[in-house]
Amino acid sequence: MDSDLSDISPPGYRRSSVWTGLWAPALILLAGVVISLTTAQRASETAQHLAQQHYHATHQALVRQVAIHLQAPDSGTQTLQVALTETLHDDVGLRIDTLERHTKTPLLQLGTLRNAAHNHTLRTELETNGQHWMVTTIPDERLLALPARRTSWLILAGGSLITALATLIALVLCLQSHRRLKTIDQLLSQQRTANQQLTNLQVEKSVLRHALNDSESRSRDLVSLSGAIIGELDEIGQIGFLSAQTADYLGQAPSDLIDQPFAELVTEPDRQRFNDCLEAARRERTMARVDLNLLHRNPELIVPMVVRVMVLKNPVHGITGFRLSAVPGDTGHL
Repeated sequence: MDSDLSDISPPGYRRSSVWTGLWAPALILLAGVVISLTTAQRASETAQHLAQQHYHATHQALVRQVAIHLQAPDSGTQTLQVALTETLHDDVGLRIDTLERHTKTPLLQLGTLRNAAHNHTLRTELETNGQHWMVTTIPDERLLALPARRTSWLILAGGSLITALATLIALVLCLQSHRRLKTIDQLLSQQRTANQQLTNLQVEKSVLRHALNDSESRSRDLVSLSGAIIGELDEIGQIGFLSAQTADYLGQAPSDLIDQPFAELVTEPDRQRFNDCLEAARRERTMARVDLNLLHRNPELIVPMVVRVMVLKNPVHGITGFRLSAVPGDTGHL
């Protein structure tokens, strides 16, 4: 039976070709950038504040050192300059002025600055031995900005590296998840196809079963209407099947005759002719006909029959048995 059901592809959900879960690496990337920038800004402000505190501490230390040298009775400008040169930071300029003179020339000036940050200049007034001094320190812009810049770049570099690594890991996981989901979709599609094919086979099986039942019912009806004994024999002539008409003609139930040689139902004088009929059907592969008498259950009765025999052929095993029909004939006696 032809069926078009197998050509129907079941509807199924197809996932988008875009990777699922891409929001995760995008969120990680966005969060990493925001956190890195925020952390770098706060760390830069903290580093700048610490640099300013360090500069203030350096200024106070220089002021104390200057005060100590100025209070010494035998301390001169040359001695003070040597002492301050050894401790002065390269990015800090120092200037000492006396407030007793009306001149703009400093008493001592140390340090050469490339980019002086004059807005961060610190001044401290000293009074030693009845004299007034002004100690001024000027920081270089690198002293205050470089730590903040370095800290900011370090945090940005570290945050970028961590963010990139986390984003890459998330992308790899998304790729693996996408491949797994794609494999699952393929398996589900194959399962739906297999289920559809199974459904088609079940429908075809049901149709074939109904057709077979109809064919068997038709065969039984035809056998019943024919009024003949219909039977099947194996390759050595033993009974495999006899129709219900056997009970009407021979007075014996068909089930009682199963696996018995059919020749035993033939009268002794006709058995050789029956065997010759089987051999002729086997040899010529056509229908053979013979008139003979069959034995009734009542030994006093003989049933004349016209028997027709055809061989059952199998493409693999050749002849596997015989099919016969027996209808009442004109010969016979009590």
